[in-house]
Formats: sequence, structure tokens, C-alpha cells
Amino acid sequence: MFWTHMKNSLSIMAICMTAVAACAVEANNFKSLSYGARAYPHDGVVFEVVPPIGSTRAAFWCAGSEYARRFLGAGWQTPFYVVRGLGTGEVSGRKDTVLFSLEPVGAQAQSNGIFQFNGFNPGSAKTVQSADTDCDPFLLDLI
Repeated sequence: MFWTHMKNSLSIMAICMTAVAACAVEANNFKSLSYGARAYPHDGVVFEVVPPIGSTRAAFWCAGSEYARRFLGAGWQTPFYVVRGLGTGEVSGRKDTVLFSLEPVGAQAQSNGIFQFNGFNPGSAKTVQSADTDCDPFLLDLI
């Protein structure tokens, strides 16, 4: 009886450790961007942008522009859209992240029902080029 209980406990621990390891691998699957930002790929053309803690609104758009251009092959005139405004990251777990997509939002949009005055409402969009202008160090409050 003792060995059966011990065997079951070890099996459960192994499953839990595997699940934790899988989450850690996913959280480490990020792309490094300029100015200390990171982006985490989601399904398809959706990605999670994580600028450094305390960043300005411009840092989210700047990082989104860079990720869309460098890693998704978007052209300068390609628009990208807010899928979910400021919230806890689904992959990174960070408190202040934004989900973007190269595809117009529709069923994938995630709204908490509150209009956000920070410009991160589902469906808000900028072109890669227009968001790239937010990469000015003065706008990013780096100087």
C-alpha cells in the first residue's frame, strides 16, 4: 500500500514538473527588441509586446512595429492592430503587456468592456512606419 501511494505521488510530481517546465520554455520563447523590449509569439500573427517596466505608451507601439517588421516580415505600410489592451501577459505573465496582430481584429479581440484612454483599445491600429516614429528616445523617456 505504501509503495502504491508513493508511486502515485511520484507520478503526480513528475506531471507537475513537466507542466512547469513547459510553461518556462514558452515564457523563454521571446524575441529581444530595441530599448529592452521583448515580444512573445502567439498563434499565427498575434504577438505579446512587453516593454521595460515603467515604459511610455510609445514603447508598446515601437516594439510592436519592430517585431512586425523584423520577425513577421511586415512592410512599412502594413497596419497592425491591438487585439487586447493593457493587461497581464498570457505568455510572459508580466502585468503590463499588449497583444497585437497583423490581421484586423474580430473574433480574436479581447475586451474587458472598459474603454482605455491610452490608445490600446481592441481594433486600434497603426502602420508599421507610423508606429516606428514612436521609437524616438525622447518619446520613450530614455533621455
